[in-house]
Amino acid sequence: MVRKYRFYLRNKTVRYSSLVAFILIFFSSFDVYAHGLNVRYELPIPLSFYLFTSGIVVMITIFLVSYFRFYSYIKESKKITEYRYSNFKLNYLNKIPFLFLVFLVIAGLFGSQGPLDNIINVFIWVWVWVGIAYVSIVFGNIWGAISPWSSIYSLFIFLLRKKLKRIRRHSDKEAEILGLILLFIVLWIAIIFPGREVPYNLSLFLMFYSLITLLGMVVYGRSRWNNSAEIFNIYFGMLGRLGILGRDKKGFKDNLRLPLSGVHMGRGSIYSSLFIVVAVSSISFDGIIETEAWDNFKVYIVSISFFRPVLEKLVQYFGDITLVLNSIGFICMPLIIGFLFMATCFRAQKHVKQKIDLCTILIAFTPALIPIAAAYHVAHYFSFLLIAGQIGIQLISDPFGWGWNIFGTANMQINVAVINAKIGWTIILISVVLGHMASIFISQKIAFKIKGSNSNTLKIHLPFSFFMVLYTIFSLWILAQPIVH
Repeated sequence: MVRKYRFYLRNKTVRYSSLVAFILIFFSSFDVYAHGLNVRYELPIPLSFYLFTSGIVVMITIFLVSYFRFYSYIKESKKITEYRYSNFKLNYLNKIPFLFLVFLVIAGLFGSQGPLDNIINVFIWVWVWVGIAYVSIVFGNIWGAISPWSSIYSLFIFLLRKKLKRIRRHSDKEAEILGLILLFIVLWIAIIFPGREVPYNLSLFLMFYSLITLLGMVVYGRSRWNNSAEIFNIYFGMLGRLGILGRDKKGFKDNLRLPLSGVHMGRGSIYSSLFIVVAVSSISFDGIIETEAWDNFKVYIVSISFFRPVLEKLVQYFGDITLVLNSIGFICMPLIIGFLFMATCFRAQKHVKQKIDLCTILIAFTPALIPIAAAYHVAHYFSFLLIAGQIGIQLISDPFGWGWNIFGTANMQINVAVINAKIGWTIILISVVLGHMASIFISQKIAFKIKGSNSNTLKIHLPFSFFMVLYTIFSLWILAQPIVH
């Protein structure tokens, strides 16, 4: 019985592999270039070699994980993966993040409005959005320890302690829905909004987000709001599940864990799963809008007479056709990725003999997408962090852009040659392939947990393997497209 079962799966895998091979050939028919900064450069070898090799590597991983079950040797970490916010006294140390937040707001409002002349721009988009994500991927979520809103919340509690019981709500579902809405808004600003690099706009964003966060913590409680709706804590906490450190009140050694052991089978709500899907798809779309293919697609959409009346109405309200089309694409991308992942879960559900509804399967397997989000974050922003991060060193001496030179770094020259095409693309390739291999590893572990035996585990996991291979090829194809600023 075992041999027949394995023979059947291998024949089925061959059919999947044939389709993968066709897609590899399809994508390799384009002349493309890799990521760059202000320049175009060619890949060290043809793109088709990269796509074919990476697809084969990911497929080999499927068989290795399936037959050797490496995941059985790695126990899931029981450490708390997100930083739990506990009540603590307002002291000088935890005032620092909030004071620095106030400093950034003042810099954005009254400093130079040049994107590269004000520290708020580099600090938010380079050091926080990219830098802290990198740290979280390796070491676990650190945002809870440095969040600027926790200390000021203690002051809110002191002022509103008598009225707090009247307005306090205890619905996790409400907080998660609000968090999902905030996620769309924050990601739209980060990816689509054309004024996202204007310091004044960033100051307004920080003030608005700070107000929403503080009110949310007052109404829903600090722990519930931060773990269900505070975007930065949830996003960095999601990536932090991959890290080697848990987050509890024990010592350093007690928090150590193996990489990937913090990613468990999903048991939360559908909203937490949607958060992961939106986060993964938005990072992919951030790469898509920088490609020539997306520009050609927008031209094609505008040329269709059926869409013109709707687009004209939208342009009247928003004033920019590029903003409208990019926003529509931003909304559609999570729908497309979510539909494909739901179809994958539906296919896997057919091989589960016990009665498990589709929503439960979707929730269970969504954490397997976390390594893909981490890998694409590393690959897409690596050169940006190395080059734009150097500007931050300059702005430490002149944070307002007023011509200061406090620490003597204002005149430091930016070294654009810190990364070249070969190194950049090698890092992209390694991170994307390793991320998808990790996703296969985790999804296979989840499939085994659902089934509890080897009999149908590979059948359940096969649709997810196929999804991962296609996403690997798609991600590398996006990252290989030319960028011209």
